[in-house]
Amino acid sequence: MKILNQEPPKALFLGNGINRVAQGAISWGSLLENISGEFEIDIDLQNDLKPFPLAFEEMLVRKKGKNPYEKLHKLKRYIGHILTAAHMDSEQLELHGRFMNSGIREIITTNYDYNLERSICPNFEEQKKAQALNNQESKHSLYRGYSIKGVNVRHIHGELLHNRKISVTSNYPEESIMIGFEHYADYFLKIQDMVYGLKGKSRYTNKGGVLGRTSANVAAKSWTDLFFTHDIHFIGFTLDFSESHLWWILMQRHEIIKKFGGEQAVRNRIVFHYPEIPMEPLEFACRDEESFNRLYRIRLTQQKNKAVTDILKALNVEIVPVKCSSYLSFYDKMIEQLKDDVF
Repeated sequence: MKILNQEPPKALFLGNGINRVAQGAISWGSLLENISGEFEIDIDLQNDLKPFPLAFEEMLVRKKGKNPYEKLHKLKRYIGHILTAAHMDSEQLELHGRFMNSGIREIITTNYDYNLERSICPNFEEQKKAQALNNQESKHSLYRGYSIKGVNVRHIHGELLHNRKISVTSNYPEESIMIGFEHYADYFLKIQDMVYGLKGKSRYTNKGGVLGRTSANVAAKSWTDLFFTHDIHFIGFTLDFSESHLWWILMQRHEIIKKFGGEQAVRNRIVFHYPEIPMEPLEFACRDEESFNRLYRIRLTQQKNKAVTDILKALNVEIVPVKCSSYLSFYDKMIEQLKDDVF
């Protein structure tokens, strides 16, 4: 395995946090609540221990109707309607534009919307098919993304409307939106093939494996390769434990580092930035159910965040807390660091 001399290029991994600083932004929880209300699905969405992908599957099962394909189509189509209705104007996209103009050429995002693209290309929807990195995928998103003014935006969890020719019997425009557990599981298998390569061959190093491609300096076609070739900075993404495919890739990267000797195989950094915002003093005397539930959620969030960072550290991921007064100031600091090239 040869050692590359140049420093790895940088990539950003942006989650829904950049949307949620805007007023009226849609979270996973509010998205499911909207669907539940629209289709009158009786489901408990207040349980913080219920993973969202499985909650969506529960909704799918509980929704009236006999044809599972039609039920899934209706739910995803309504997701597209919700996110389209939450359209952000140019002022709200100022933060997105600053990331797009930061000098980073690869941006990975779990967002279904086109806010990043629209922030520097207002008429993006009119030319999206021509700017696509790949127009062949309808359901999965190994190659899905757009090249906008030299920046590749990779939508790894799908997008509002895919670019494939629609067949009434086989697919629909919102099919790539990944929200249910079944979709996650199916996608996971394709990601494994992308990292391992051809079945029955040596893991990683054969022509179809990730190290076979990177050692031959083959340009990344799939976002999965960026986890082995680029310094990736997670910003505005909580990395929930339901994101099993991302955790698996980080585990494989750690295994490669151990198996092939660090820099001989993988020289890039994975950095997880998170805001460290001062909290108001907690009231431990819970006099009613509401105050108890509030304290419980705060404590649960703290424990979950610690669990995430503990595991990430074990997987060779750098943890960087950023002292800030708000989420908006967190993003401001991230952009300033990008501008000053201190990442």
